[in-house]
Amino acid sequence: MDKTVIFTLVKKDLIDIKRSKSLFVTLIVIPIIFCVAFPSILAGVALFADIDRVLDGKSLELIQSLLDKVEHSAGLKTINQKFYYTAINYFLPALFLLVPIITASVLGANSFVGEKERRTLESLLFSPITMKELFIGKIIASFTPSFAVSAVSFLISGIIINTAGYSLFDKLIFPSINWLILILCLSPLVTIMTILLNVIISSRVKTFQEAQNIGGIIVLPVIGMLVGQVSGVFFIGPQFLLMVSLIVILINIFLYTRITRLSDRNTLFQNQIG
Repeated sequence: MDKTVIFTLVKKDLIDIKRSKSLFVTLIVIPIIFCVAFPSILAGVALFADIDRVLDGKSLELIQSLLDKVEHSAGLKTINQKFYYTAINYFLPALFLLVPIITASVLGANSFVGEKERRTLESLLFSPITMKELFIGKIIASFTPSFAVSAVSFLISGIIINTAGYSLFDKLIFPSINWLILILCLSPLVTIMTILLNVIISSRVKTFQEAQNIGGIIVLPVIGMLVGQVSGVFFIGPQFLLMVSLIVILINIFLYTRITRLSDRNTLFQNQIG
């Protein structure tokens, strides 16, 4: 495996991403929505709203039931503190996870069909590059900006969360153990899983829209996780996040094994061009 060839392919794809307005806008807009707008709204509500009047009885009971499962929640005195602590540590992480999923899904879906739409796929497939080098290059080219966006989004969210948190708690409350597991473990793993799945899909369909529509189903488990948390079906704590991380590792191994078997460039050519 030639690392120089892979690096050249990654560099080319990153330039193509930068030139694509739709991809570049996605990398900017999605983090703004989930990592700037949502934390800012939660901070504003916690600082200035009367939570007892804003939330109904069931919502207040849900907050208390979640806090009953947290050992160090006794220090939360006011309902505004309880609301903010619960929202930041048990609801916002699921929304944050949508950032790497959506960005990686868009980039992964663009990996092969994007080459076709730019009319560069034929020359790429019949260039002196192995299929393994081609797929690894595509995966790295999608992972790099996705993870970079997630890391920057994490820092921006942290600034917003701690700015409001310091006013409420007189101390920094971010990052918690949930957030550390999320950004250091689960987020990179989910990013890789999303890219692997979308690269496989992109190699089999003919249009970017088709690849994106099929690959978009990966957001459903995250939405289910959020609904399960809100409904009280399960508790998103450190153990839960580590368990999900282990499951994602197994899925990644399976998907990577499938990718390594996609070694027939003629089949790939027929799927895209034929």
